[in-house]
Order: sequence, then structure tokens, then C-alpha cells
Amino acid sequence: MFAACEGPSPFEPPIKEPIGEPGEEPEPIDTSGVDTTGHSNPGPVIIDTLKPRNSNRFLALSKGFGTANIYSESELGIITGTYKQAPDYNGATANLNYSFIAPQNDTLKYRPFVIFVHEGAFIYGDLGSEMGKARSMARKGYAAAAINYRLGFAGGSETNTCGGNNKEVIQAIYRGVQDTYTALHYFADKSNEFGIDPGQMMLAGSSAGSMIISALVYMDEADFEALQPGISKTLGPLDNAKGGTEFRVRSLLTYMGYSVFKTTYVNRNNAKPTVFFQGTSDSVLPYIQGNLFSCGRYFWMLGAKPASERLHSLKVPYDLNYQPGKGHVLSYSQEYIANRYAEFMKRFWSGDLRQTTVEDMKTIQDIKIP
Repeated sequence: MFAACEGPSPFEPPIKEPIGEPGEEPEPIDTSGVDTTGHSNPGPVIIDTLKPRNSNRFLALSKGFGTANIYSESELGIITGTYKQAPDYNGATANLNYSFIAPQNDTLKYRPFVIFVHEGAFIYGDLGSEMGKARSMARKGYAAAAINYRLGFAGGSETNTCGGNNKEVIQAIYRGVQDTYTALHYFADKSNEFGIDPGQMMLAGSSAGSMIISALVYMDEADFEALQPGISKTLGPLDNAKGGTEFRVRSLLTYMGYSVFKTTYVNRNNAKPTVFFQGTSDSVLPYIQGNLFSCGRYFWMLGAKPASERLHSLKVPYDLNYQPGKGHVLSYSQEYIANRYAEFMKRFWSGDLRQTTVEDMKTIQDIKIP
């Protein structure tokens, strides 16, 4: 666990990029001879014009998908399986499992679908830590799945997350994005079997998982190449799938921090409505800006505050939940988190587009987007 330090005010003036790093210099990322401006086009398979099987209006008027738990635990069904086998950082075969949960034996054919990506500094953890939130979302009417992704990077361990280098950590993020893309394809292709709507898919991530889902939406292969030339040759395409069922990611639902390499990766073409949960003194993922995991040699990241400011400037809905002085571990219940996720989506489908800021469960700013 990292020591916490006092966090800055969440309403300081917006951060301007590029940002100078104080203190120890991080290990440089080699970008010699490579275009570092980034491309950040929406991934070709995330089709923002894809017509959902359930319209926004249908979901808005439905009795489900909000904060009410309309199904009991006994009315939920769970399916477990493996969505992929792939080599980990050591070349060993990793079985990437999932646990899918949804209401069963009712009349709705296709449900909005949430994929949960777990925490663990890209080194440890598994899908079990996300099943509480997944179960809560299923009780509200959603289908949900928690997934495992490839873990580990050379030099890093659960007791020494700072033991690697930028190259290894960026490759760990890249593998996580590859695996999450594969999971999206897997469930979209089996949407009839699972009873899910590939036009109404959401990505939910905790800590490292939130980094993976933000990188998936806001970075393309060229962006990763700008950070680490040759990464796609080493690890293969960022999205390995060709063809298959199209899908649409409607929002990002994040917990235990949020990090993005550059807020300028987020633009009018790819910006997603987002829920944030973070402590202002988070020393694992910075609330404003800082080295990843507070490791001096690791790259500089931007957190929930500048990310929400970027969405604010683009007039995109967000729900920023922060706890002053809290570190990486927050004190929200899983039911409260699921309620915020569901309430946010219900407003979105209803066309009630808002930018809200919530301090310790008290709304302090609520702006309706015209």
C-alpha cells in the first residue's frame, strides 16, 4: 500500500499540457523518429452509428436499469467460461476466464451489457473482485460479465510494483487492451446466446482496469507506437479481430482512480460519457497528475480531475465522485457504486445529459448540458 499525501482542491484551474514533472525524472519513453502527436481515432470496430437492438427511449422508459433492484439473487443466472488463451509476458499460456451474470427466465431478449475489468497494478487480482458490482447491475436488469486479462510484467511484483520499467508497463497495458477487445468481440459475436445488445455495451474498470478501458477507447495502435516504437510488431495488433459482429461502447464506468496518458487523446469524435470514483490523495493513480504508482521512473499520468475537465470542455456527460483526502482505497459500498452507474446510464438514455460533481456522496455541482 502506498502512503497518502494531502490532495489539491478539485476545482483548481484546468491543467495545461504538456506538463512538467517535479522531483525525480521518470525513465524517458523512446519516441525518436516517431510521430508523437497521436492519432486517437475511434477504433474501427467501435461503431458509434450502430443501431442498438434496444433504443435509448425503450431503456429510459423501462422499469429497470435504474437504481431499483427489480430482480432477486435467485432470479439471476451465472455462466462461466474462457474467452481467450494467449501468451503472457513470459510466454506461458494464460487462460482468460469470464463470469457472466444476468436475469434469467424473463421476456426481455437483449439487455444492455457491462464488462468489468479488475484492479491489481497489472500484476495480480482476478475477476472475483468485480462480481459484487456485476451482481448489483444484474439485479437492476443489466447483463454483466467480469473478465480476467493477462497479468505480469518483468521486474514487477505485488510487493514491488516499481520494479519494472516504462517499456514493460506499457506492454502490460497493451496486452490488457488486446484482451478486453477480444472479450468485446467474444460477447458481441455471441450476443444472441447471451441475450445482450451489442449496440448498448459499457466498459467498467477498477484501478488498472480503468486504465485499460480508457486506453481502449482513447488510444489506437499509432498512439501506442508513438509511446513505444515496434510494440505492435512485438505483441501483435491492438485489436486482433477481423470482421464479426459490430458493437458500440456507450460509456466508461470507472472506480478506484482513472488515468490517461494525455487528455488530448479525448476529442469530439471519441469522447465517452464517464463515471469517475477517486480519492484526491490517491498515490497509486493520481487524481490530478503524477507518476504511475508513485514510481519515479514510470511515466506521467493524468487522473479523474483533468479528464473530467476535458469532458466538460467537450460538453460530454460525466459524474465525478471524489473523496477529499482519501487514497486509493475508497469507502463506497458496491451497491452505491452500482447505483451511480445505473442512475448515470438511465439519465443518458433519457436524454437528461448532465455534468455532476459529487463530494463524499453530496452533489456540489450539477450542470445540464444544453
